[in-house]
Amino acid sequence: MERFKKFAAPALAALVILLAMFLLKSVPASKLWKGYTTLSVPAGANKDSINAFLKDQNCGDYIALEYQDKKFSGEYEAAKQKYFFDKDQAFRIYYIPDSNLKGAQKAAREIQSQLHLDAILGSRAAFPYFTTIVCVLVFAAFLFFAENRFVFAAASIPALFFAFCNPFYAAAASVCLELYALFLAQKLWRRKESVQYASKNPFIIVFLAAAFLISFAAGGARPFYFLLNIVCALCLLFLRLNMEIRLEKTARFLPVLIRSAKRMNVLSVKNVRKTSYAALGVFALFILLLTGSDFVSSGGGKGLFFPAPTEYNELQYDFPTMNDYYAQAWNAKTAPYRSLNQEYPAVPKEGETARMTHYVKTPNGIQSKQEVVCAYDKAFRKEAAAQLDIPKRAPLEKLWKTQGRNFSVKYSTGGSENASLGVAAALLFAMLPSLFAALYYIFAIKRGKYVS
Repeated sequence: MERFKKFAAPALAALVILLAMFLLKSVPASKLWKGYTTLSVPAGANKDSINAFLKDQNCGDYIALEYQDKKFSGEYEAAKQKYFFDKDQAFRIYYIPDSNLKGAQKAAREIQSQLHLDAILGSRAAFPYFTTIVCVLVFAAFLFFAENRFVFAAASIPALFFAFCNPFYAAAASVCLELYALFLAQKLWRRKESVQYASKNPFIIVFLAAAFLISFAAGGARPFYFLLNIVCALCLLFLRLNMEIRLEKTARFLPVLIRSAKRMNVLSVKNVRKTSYAALGVFALFILLLTGSDFVSSGGGKGLFFPAPTEYNELQYDFPTMNDYYAQAWNAKTAPYRSLNQEYPAVPKEGETARMTHYVKTPNGIQSKQEVVCAYDKAFRKEAAAQLDIPKRAPLEKLWKTQGRNFSVKYSTGGSENASLGVAAALLFAMLPSLFAALYYIFAIKRGKYVS
C-alpha cells in the first residue's frame, strides 16, 4: 500500500493528466471569419469542377462568386468581388459554413488528388507550431544551467506538453515564464524549509502568477489546462522525491545540504542574467506574431493575404460590409419615392424616412397628405437581414451578417486584428517579469551586492 501511495499513485495521476491534456489538445486553425471556413484554389481553376466537388461532399450553402445575384448598383457589386480573391489575385476563395467543415475537408483532399491543384483550407495558419519549438529551446537553455537537472526536467515535462497541446502564442509565453520559475525553484530542492520558502518567494510567485494570467489570452479552457500542468508537475516531483529517498537507503555515502532554503539566493546575479532566455523566447513569439510567420506551421499557402474582419474603422472603404448592404437595400426600396430632381446621400441617416404624397378629398377641397412608407431604423435593418436567410441561397452578405454589424475588413495572413492585438498585449505583459528581474539586477549592482 505504501508503494502505491509513493510511486504508483503519483505516476498514474501524472499519466492521466497528460492523457487528458492530449485528448483535449487544440489544433491550430487560421480562423478568419466567424461561422465560416475559407477554401482557396488557384484563380485559374475550372469553376464547374470546383463546385462539383463541393456539392458532392455536401458543403451546404457555401458562398461563391459565381452564385452571387447582382441586384444592386454596379459599384457595390464590383467591390464585393474583392472578397473572393487574395490580395495578389492568385487564389479564388470560397466560404463554407462551419457546419459543413468535414465536407470541405474531403473536398479539399479530392481537389488536390484528382485535379492536382493547391486547395488551402483556412488561411496560412495563424498560430504556428514554431511556438512549441521556442519553448523547447528555452527549456534546453535552462536545463543546461540547472543544478538539479533531473528535478527541473521532471517539473518541466508537463509544461512542454501543455505547449505542444496548445500551440498558441500566449500559451507558449506562459510556458516560458513557468520554466524560469521552475529554474529558480530547482535550486531549493530538498533543502530545509524549501517548500515554505518557495511558496513565499516573490520572484517565483511573480513569474508563476504572470504565466497563469497570460494563459487567459490563449482563450478557451487554457487557464484550466495550465493549472493541470502545475498539478502534474507536483505529481512528478513527488514521485522523484520518493525515488531519491528509496535510492538513498542503499547508498553508502549521502551528501548533506548544509545551507537551508532561506540562505539560498534564488535570484542571484547569474540567475538574473539567465532571465534573458525566457525574455528572448517571448520576444521571438512577439516577432512571429507581428510578422505572421508560418515557419513549421500546419498550413500551406506561403505569403497569401486574405480578406479578414478587423476592428471597425469608419474611414476604411476598401471592402463593403453589412452597413453598405443596408444602405443599398434602403436605396433600392426608396428609389420609387424619390424625386429625380434632388440628390440624396449614399448612406442614409438613422431615422431617415421615405414618404409618399396622397391626395384626399376634404370639405375644404382636395388636399395633400404625407404617408411614411418606411424608415431607416432597427426594424428596417432586421427586415433586410432576414432576406439573407432564404434557403438554397448564399449571398456574400450572409457572411457579413454572421460577423455582426460594426466591423471593417483588411487583408490579413491570419486571424482577426482584434485577436492579434490582444495576444500582442499579452506577450508584452509577459516581458515585464524579465524586465522586473533586470531592474533588480541593476539595483543590486549599484548597491554592490554581487551574489553568485
